[in-house]
Amino acid sequence: MVLAVVWARPASLSPLDTVPDHGDPLHLSWVMAWDAHQVVRRPWALFESNGFHPYPHSLVFSDHLLPEALMVAPLWWATGNAVLGLNVSTLLALFLSATSMYLLVRAVTASGAAGVAAGVVYAFNSFTLHELPRVHVLHVQWWPLALLFLLRFAESGRWRHALLAAAALAVQALSGTYYLAYTLLLLPVWLLVLAFFSPRWRGLPGALRLAAALALAFAPVAVVVAPYLVHLRAFGFEKSWSGGADLLAYLAPDRRNWLWGAVLPSGARAELSHFLGVAGVALMVAGAALLPTRRVRPAARAAGVVALASALLGLALSLGPIVHAGGKRLGPGPYALLWEWVPAARAMASPERAGVLVPFGQAILAGLAVAALSSALAPAGRAALAAAVALLLPLEHWQPPRPGAVVPAGGEVPAVYAWLREESRAPLVELPLFPERARRLFAAYLYFSTYHWRPVPLGRASFYPPAHDWLAWNLRGFPDEVSLAMLERLGIRRVVVHPLAWEAGERAGRLALLDASPRLRLVRRFEDVVPARFSVLGLGEERAYQLLPAPLPAPPCAPAAPLAREGWAFASSGVNKPERVRDGDGRTAWFTARPQRPGDRLEAEWPAAQAVAAVGVGIGYPHEEFVRNPVVVLQDEVGAWRRAEVVDDVAGRLGVLDDLLRRPAAAEVVLRVADPRPARGVRVAVGFREEDPAWPRWSVNELRVYGDCRPAVE
Repeated sequence: MVLAVVWARPASLSPLDTVPDHGDPLHLSWVMAWDAHQVVRRPWALFESNGFHPYPHSLVFSDHLLPEALMVAPLWWATGNAVLGLNVSTLLALFLSATSMYLLVRAVTASGAAGVAAGVVYAFNSFTLHELPRVHVLHVQWWPLALLFLLRFAESGRWRHALLAAAALAVQALSGTYYLAYTLLLLPVWLLVLAFFSPRWRGLPGALRLAAALALAFAPVAVVVAPYLVHLRAFGFEKSWSGGADLLAYLAPDRRNWLWGAVLPSGARAELSHFLGVAGVALMVAGAALLPTRRVRPAARAAGVVALASALLGLALSLGPIVHAGGKRLGPGPYALLWEWVPAARAMASPERAGVLVPFGQAILAGLAVAALSSALAPAGRAALAAAVALLLPLEHWQPPRPGAVVPAGGEVPAVYAWLREESRAPLVELPLFPERARRLFAAYLYFSTYHWRPVPLGRASFYPPAHDWLAWNLRGFPDEVSLAMLERLGIRRVVVHPLAWEAGERAGRLALLDASPRLRLVRRFEDVVPARFSVLGLGEERAYQLLPAPLPAPPCAPAAPLAREGWAFASSGVNKPERVRDGDGRTAWFTARPQRPGDRLEAEWPAAQAVAAVGVGIGYPHEEFVRNPVVVLQDEVGAWRRAEVVDDVAGRLGVLDDLLRRPAAAEVVLRVADPRPARGVRVAVGFREEDPAWPRWSVNELRVYGDCRPAVE
């Protein structure tokens, strides 16, 4: 536990109001608080969270974190402090992971020093140090317990051990989407290895007993996973994979590593930190070398082979679809097969997460090596060895902690949130939004909702709802006509304004617009003076407004008469083939270059001039990178390119919102040409907006050109 507190600094030293950063930790603290809130009120409606209004079952846009939340639920019930629950859960994750691995390795080696070595290797490494902001990624304590009880079942054949092993596997599977997938991949490998080492398993009674235990334990898993499968079918939830770890990343420390950063080469391509440590690798290799020898007990040999197989599986998958070593491409990797054959795997964007299995295998093998060393020592020498490994093995991963993020909690929460709790349960929105370059701060909308539990439309998630980004983009001009119409369409009547979130230069002008708006009625002003350490959140001097109803604009004209796409020629400044916009497949979308620059374009030409009244740019959810600030250029009959004026009004913006809410897979941004005319080609280009340089890249899954735009029928 002392190591856990040191590892999780600075949040562990100030657990009431400090988190690793303002992004994932605040989002995850909301999830855990929602679970604790709902499980004692309406547990059957666990997934009907207050986030991402108006979507039902909205918890499925994130991991449910149910096992983690239940561990610290009493803290939430007693204090209402979601940050405290998150930080205690982080400490428990590190402590329990180390302890469970200690119990496993001590049991199979009869060596306390070996157990200590395995525990610290498993819980205190570069991977867990990097993943401190994601508490559910740290909760890996159930795999060692599952293996321990499987080994005991192999020896005893008892029903109790089968049930405990199955329960541990089930809880690990519930600890996160990635861990569900990895558990299902690991289980057959483990069973095959243990069946080879345990003749008892080859009999039908033992196999049936274990199968029954697994079926019983995984029944609740199926119940919890079912809503995700429903939404997977409805929305897709597919992500583009993000490459993979370089093979040498497991030997390359972070540049900030205090011991090895200046000694060993670093900088191998990797999203996560995979460094296994010099001493850690040496012990791992020594443990693997001991497996064929007589110095290893049968149970330890079985555990060691399971460990080696698990580490190799995790290593292979973490390298991604294309394997690289030292920046050089070696060839295709097994992750590509997983992506192709298992549809649910397409919801996992990061192959590198599979690297968590490498420290699992490393810990057990390192424990076997330390057990062999300690067997030749006197009791005092074994104690000294345990103390040495407990200190030295984590030290070779250590690097100075980054500053934590401080958030208001308890009595420091602005008064507006307590008032919202008492006022009603209707949906609300907090404005102005944080800028795109600080998008991680969207998690604060969810975190502060834990003080009132009213529905909110925006936040941070693993998979953003289809309309989320479009809504956020169109609320930037608040209190303009577009933003008010968007809120009206979603049934949002309460608007909380944080004046200090606007830049000082524009604050007075925005407040003047608020005062002049006939649709916003000031309900209450708050005079909170928020400490400067919370300034990044723009809190203080809040105002609550009532949005008064008004007629919505008539629907825009509906594009019709799409041009046939035979014979089209494509060109672009993007990173992949522009022909991808012809098939309508979201998995093969075209993307703008990285970084995206003003003037980047997607272009299509056809053989003969045809009337052009509108251009449809497919959004292709779950890609959220829709076109922003587009410029439309048409090629006339003699081949000259001329910019076309595009109708960009409230009705058109609301039309896209409606499509994203009702039929997200087919939604498109329709660029209606103000002066329809014949053209032989169209170019959709990134516009110039110097005041907002951080807009996301575009993705286009399908490009359509329409010859007509007919008045919509109400």
